[in-house]
Amino acid sequence: MLGTHQLGETDLIVTLLTARTGTVRGVARAARRSRKRFGGALEPMTRVAAEWSERSGRDLHRIDTLEARRSFAGMQAEPVHQAACAILCEVAGAMVREGESDHAMFRLLAAVLEALEAGMPPEVAVRYFELWTLKLHGLLPEIRRCNGCGVDLGERCWVSADEGLVCPGCARSEGRSARLLHKGERAFLVDAIRRPPAELADHREASRPGGALELLLRGTLQAFVERGFRSYRHFDAALRALGTSPNNLGTSPNNQPTGDDAPAEETP
Repeated sequence: MLGTHQLGETDLIVTLLTARTGTVRGVARAARRSRKRFGGALEPMTRVAAEWSERSGRDLHRIDTLEARRSFAGMQAEPVHQAACAILCEVAGAMVREGESDHAMFRLLAAVLEALEAGMPPEVAVRYFELWTLKLHGLLPEIRRCNGCGVDLGERCWVSADEGLVCPGCARSEGRSARLLHKGERAFLVDAIRRPPAELADHREASRPGGALELLLRGTLQAFVERGFRSYRHFDAALRALGTSPNNLGTSPNNQPTGDDAPAEETP
């Protein structure tokens, strides 16, 4: 269950992510008037068994039955977890097409939800989901070679909003803005591909909002869908409420390279 929206006084538009037919959108009649018919199946991220009737020539199908099979509602009582789940919903809804099978994305979402419930830090869960969404759709930028000139990336590399990971020379050229990718952030890129989500808790600091890692992963996703994702604002606000103050995707003093390796500008 990716989400619901009001339709009239009593109905809801339901958006589902399915293993076989991508996203499905349909109308759940009288769902607002009586919760007994669908119960907890309408809660975001609930895994459901669904039946619907296709309506020829219409964008919205008719939702006949929804039965909750696995709920993540308890986890989402925490505002940060709820906000992280909202990001997963929004990104999945934007990347999976209606009527087209995307079983890999279905399994990815299920795996991240289970890891998040088991204690995976929300920041890490979001970065992991971004990375694997890009990888599954063939969009993940090259992480070992410069995306500008193709040379092998050494120990120091930067994130370019236009190119992905680039070498110092490409980061300097043409006044291209770039952000230094720190050692921990680069280690996340390697480990997230090789290791299951449950083993990535030690990458929490590298995964925090506002860093070069977010610029690379979230930025690439937003460039592909050609719009921003609104749910990230709520995630940042929830983290701030816990005493964590994520930076905006802008200049960070800790990210500024110095000397001959520094690019001309580093604000993304």
